Amino acid sequence: MPATNAPMFTDARALIAPFDINPAGLVYRNPNIETLYQAAVQRGQAEVLANGALHVSTLPFVGRAAKSAFLVNDPDALIDGQPLDALIDWGNPSKGEWDNLPMAPKVYHKLRARVIEALSQIGDLYVIDGFSGRTERTRLNVRVITGHAQAALFSRQIFNRLDADELSGFEPGWTVLQAPEAKPDPEDGTNGGAFIITDLANRLTIIGGTKYNGQIKKSIFAAQNFLLPLKGILTMHAGASEGTTGLSAIHAGLSGTGKTTLSNTGYPVADDQIVIDLDAVEDEVVSNMEGGQYAKTEHLRREKEPETYDAIRYGATLENIYHVDGVVDYDNTSLSANGRTGYPLDFVSTAKPSGMTRAPANITFLTADGFGVLPPVARLSVEAGKFHFACGFTSKMPGTEEGVTEAIPTFSAFFGKPFMPLKPVIYMDLLAALMEKHNTQVWLVNTGWLGAARPGRERVDILTSKAIINAIRDGQIDDAPENFVHDPIFNLDVPKAVPGVDGDLLDPKNAWADQAAYRATANKLAGIFQNAIAKLNDIPASVIAAGPKPQG
Repeated sequence: MPATNAPMFTDARALIAPFDINPAGLVYRNPNIETLYQAAVQRGQAEVLANGALHVSTLPFVGRAAKSAFLVNDPDALIDGQPLDALIDWGNPSKGEWDNLPMAPKVYHKLRARVIEALSQIGDLYVIDGFSGRTERTRLNVRVITGHAQAALFSRQIFNRLDADELSGFEPGWTVLQAPEAKPDPEDGTNGGAFIITDLANRLTIIGGTKYNGQIKKSIFAAQNFLLPLKGILTMHAGASEGTTGLSAIHAGLSGTGKTTLSNTGYPVADDQIVIDLDAVEDEVVSNMEGGQYAKTEHLRREKEPETYDAIRYGATLENIYHVDGVVDYDNTSLSANGRTGYPLDFVSTAKPSGMTRAPANITFLTADGFGVLPPVARLSVEAGKFHFACGFTSKMPGTEEGVTEAIPTFSAFFGKPFMPLKPVIYMDLLAALMEKHNTQVWLVNTGWLGAARPGRERVDILTSKAIINAIRDGQIDDAPENFVHDPIFNLDVPKAVPGVDGDLLDPKNAWADQAAYRATANKLAGIFQNAIAKLNDIPASVIAAGPKPQG
């Protein structure tokens, strides 16, 4: 007679059967780290570096395939009784709007079949079950199916992990099928050799042509940014941290603005993707969607970013890192300026285990200003906060893309437009509700450059930015009117003193030898802001008036 206490067994092949995948090898469900390392190395998919991390080259894609992400535009699909056109802020390539591109169902089904064919042929498959969101109202069960062990390890570490007893009866709320071997045809209109297609109605994302791990992570982020706001819950492309006083702050910003590093100040709660539920209990208003971090490694140094540096060890993933005989060189960006590492949050010793905290007293909008004219820190009014949230400004810098020779302004609404499929007013109204209910102060923090563009111009030191973030979060900046100077061009208030920061750095004009050149450049950027906000729909006049204003 069989033992009654035998563990529940699930044949992992049954988990992929709904997609008609016929595996050529074995199917592993939530395998351990050692198994994934062995598989990745023996199958030639990755290598182990001297620091213990599992490294993969994702060439030719070393970042997101931004123009190859689509939403299935099914005219018959209804979400909560509403057609997609009533919910989605559709993109339009003819206008240079590449986010939320529609794809015809016929093309989608062709590419979906190609992904399934690739998964059926690759050999062993890995099914990773986890979840996004930490509270009952925000949790989304996630299933990733891939033939790449390194991608499986990344998924295992980046999403929240299940307890053993949670695997029994687990039903996915969203599934990702990843098959880099699946390639599109030119006539498919995918704008290149990759495709990331989301079927909102059936809660499925397919990824083909690219091994870049960020596509897996961001596909679930985009899903949550669709599902949760429709329930009245704000989602943000942002991190969060607590200070020693128990106060919390949110840190929002685009890639390259220092979001992960600055979210690791104090006691990290989240580094990239957060949920803000105003109806949650006090200590769960802000929560981390994920169970891990995904950080850039360019010029990584332990003395400046110890949390990230020390997290790169056995169990972490690395992408596109230059190394010699397994010894990494983070300063060498010949493979990519977007080298990445993924690891679980418990690899950061100071991280708050619950991944949750109270409503923020402050929000920082991070921007990397390549024009050299925005102050390292400035206080925003409520309406100005809405303005900068709607704009989502940063700069694309020389060397990041072929042909880029000067700073190029980049605007991405809500600091994450590619992952925010709903109409903009939905996110703006939810942010306004947060600010009004909790009297939250918003700050603009420039983690980019100061002074005129010239060879050797250095970025604002990360230690300076950390001191600013700590001072904001812990309420250490004197809020007396005499401690602030109003900047009429950018229409914001600049503090004269911030604890731990050289006062001369706080005024960007001090970094310019030619004051006329400073004023001309500042007015140029202010005009660029005004042009950007004018392109958005349904922005109130009071918000537009609170933004930068070129001066005569």
